[in-house]
Amino acid sequence: MPNQSIYSQCCGLLKQPVEIRCHDGSVHRGILTRVDERNAYVQPAGTDLSSSPGLFLWGSWGWGYPIALASIAAILAIGFFW
Repeated sequence: MPNQSIYSQCCGLLKQPVEIRCHDGSVHRGILTRVDERNAYVQPAGTDLSSSPGLFLWGSWGWGYPIALASIAAILAIGFFW
């Protein structure tokens, strides 16, 4: 797996608030809800995916929106109140 280091970092930060910075300069903040071999899934701040509106908006993924591990430049744990 080419992204083993990022994958390991993500696994250690599951269910914690994180800030993910990608190589393209984009920044994603939210709760890291799931990690697989290709993606890290982030529940955006202020949404509850267990309720129907959150499930509708972020819908088919169920764990938040995916961010490709290959695009992640840095991942940091952040406090709940950023």
